[in-house]
Amino acid sequence: MRNLKQLMLFVMIGSLITLTSCSSDDDNGGDNGGGNGNEFLTAKIDGADFAASQSPAVIVGAQSTNGILAVQGGDNNGNTINFAIQNYNGVGTYTTGDNLTNANLIQYLQISPVAGWASNLATAALGTLNPGTIEITSDDGTTVEGTFSFDGYNADDMTTKVVTQGSFKAIFD
Repeated sequence: MRNLKQLMLFVMIGSLITLTSCSSDDDNGGDNGGGNGNEFLTAKIDGADFAASQSPAVIVGAQSTNGILAVQGGDNNGNTINFAIQNYNGVGTYTTGDNLTNANLIQYLQISPVAGWASNLATAALGTLNPGTIEITSDDGTTVEGTFSFDGYNADDMTTKVVTQGSFKAIFD
């Protein structure tokens, strides 16, 4: 169990570091250039509303590199929902936490108190959680949109959070 907790911690920390390295350059001259205020990431976490910040700055971003799509949205308190899809191929449905060979992940990270609930290959070993689903409904190379839901597991205190009605629109950095 200690190894599972350590794996979950490393996955969450690595994901947080990777997904928070977004560019702040919004002057790309395109019609739909980065940071235009149309981005969003919302969900219900155990029935409570979560929404990425729109003020003082939009805190939603996406990156697609080497076949991996990463999207993250955070609120003004530092809480985030992020996901990474391996072998990303555009519009379609992707799962997380369904088996030990699926490296896709989605997670909710909370700053105070520090905690995280994830759906990934480590949580697949539990066999008691519903797999997460990320549906990409649009990807035009500039903007990616979709929906998501997942049952997240916290290995530290063995609690779960159910994330439903997730939706997002993010501009590629």
